[in-house]
Amino acid sequence: MVRLPICEDCASRDFLCPVDREKLEKGYISQLDVDVSRILYDLDRYYRIGDEVELVRAHDLGSFVLLIIRGEMGRLIGKGGKVLKALRQRIGKPVRIVEIDVDLRKSVQDLFAGARIVGLSKARTKEGEVFKIYILRRDARFLPFPFRDLEKALGYILPGPFIVEFVE
Repeated sequence: MVRLPICEDCASRDFLCPVDREKLEKGYISQLDVDVSRILYDLDRYYRIGDEVELVRAHDLGSFVLLIIRGEMGRLIGKGGKVLKALRQRIGKPVRIVEIDVDLRKSVQDLFAGARIVGLSKARTKEGEVFKIYILRRDARFLPFPFRDLEKALGYILPGPFIVEFVE
């Protein structure tokens, strides 16, 4: 069973228990988290994703839905991409899955999947530490989604401020 931000009973029903309703009202989870949790619960029964995957948060960024997970991302993609395709159909938008609590460079690369990340470093500025992400300028045309949406997604993935630079 996929680990979800809501309990199993709430994932299987159309209403939330008092504990999960309070999480929703206080902003610990969003309605999208609840909707995606219910979709994943249904897909888990069919595809047997397993408990190696935990949905941390889901964010609607306009052109796509970002799923932040912990665990084995491959289980959520499925053999031949079957699970991801079913997830896309159910949500009705493209989905980008990013695994956190692994190498930060891998998380950023998962997000920018079409373009190559040539560098990721921390730099000191007057304001403090900032992450610098370097992408090849010629790969900018291969970005999977509008750059504005990808920048918003980076804000959810990186633990601090960041700068994206396109280099030769």
